[in-house]
Amino acid sequence: MNLIDVYIHEVTRRIRKEKRDETSLELRSTIENMLPEDYSESDIKEVLKKLGSPVEVAASYQNTPRLLIGPKVFDTYIRTIKLVIPWAIIITVIVQMIESIVLYNEEGGALLSAIINTISLTIAHIISVIIYVLFWITVTFIVIERSSGENNIRIPLLKDHPDWTPDDLTTVKIIPKEKTISLNDNILSFLGIAIFSFVYFNAHHLIGIYTSHNKGGFKFIMPIFNQEVLLSFAPIILICIVLSVALTLWKLKEGQWTMLIAVVNALLQCTGIIVFILMAIQPDFIHSPAVPYIAAITETTSAKILVAIDRILFVSIAITIVANAYDIYSGFKKARI
Repeated sequence: MNLIDVYIHEVTRRIRKEKRDETSLELRSTIENMLPEDYSESDIKEVLKKLGSPVEVAASYQNTPRLLIGPKVFDTYIRTIKLVIPWAIIITVIVQMIESIVLYNEEGGALLSAIINTISLTIAHIISVIIYVLFWITVTFIVIERSSGENNIRIPLLKDHPDWTPDDLTTVKIIPKEKTISLNDNILSFLGIAIFSFVYFNAHHLIGIYTSHNKGGFKFIMPIFNQEVLLSFAPIILICIVLSVALTLWKLKEGQWTMLIAVVNALLQCTGIIVFILMAIQPDFIHSPAVPYIAAITETTSAKILVAIDRILFVSIAITIVANAYDIYSGFKKARI
């Protein structure tokens, strides 16, 4: 991709989607009119230098003036928000989970009720954290921009960038949209890993038979799964959790699917399927007292309950295989783009 295309991309990605096509055509026409007939790369660089930084050009195409945060720091302002808020959310979720685990009192009610309360508090804290982070980042940038005057603006904790030149375009990597690993995907991956880890190590308190509590809510009666069987796979599960976190951090750093990421993702997915199947086929995978209890409350036999459980496990394994196979296929497909 030539310098003109890269420059236009750097400008249009900073403006609203509905204006990008029109702006792209207008900017390309402007650049071509400024170039001589038999232009060279040096002529292109000279024209782009006259036009100025893509950040400032993008600001000029916006209908809404940025009075609170000026165009000189607006791009860095947005970059800071995108950098800080996801980590603030992740830290908030982790802190809330740790606090819930430490303060959880088994006598105080079923774990399911505690988890519902934890989720509610976590959502409330996330909203509060986002508001505080946005407020203080905005205040910080206002102070920095107003106090810097015409001098070079330096943002704390971020690397200083020299004045823009057309040579900066040679280092820009334009990632196709289909190949991109979005920040939301990485956040969901972190949350998924955290939820799975919590449920796996607390399955004997979480996944089971519940009845209505006389004080409202639910009362935990007994687990469905045999925790000893689950924990017998703990070493390989812990390894998979650590590797999944490492893979998510890798995706966060790269920002796009690569063939190596797709291969590692496929290996992890296949390992997860194998472990799940080995776990599910264990003869004592189901907590034995749960079978007659379910049979009694459903007015049927233990044999029929076992058949039903086997069918549920079979369907669960099939769904897991199909879902993971699609994820593996999708990863390789995006990596080849």
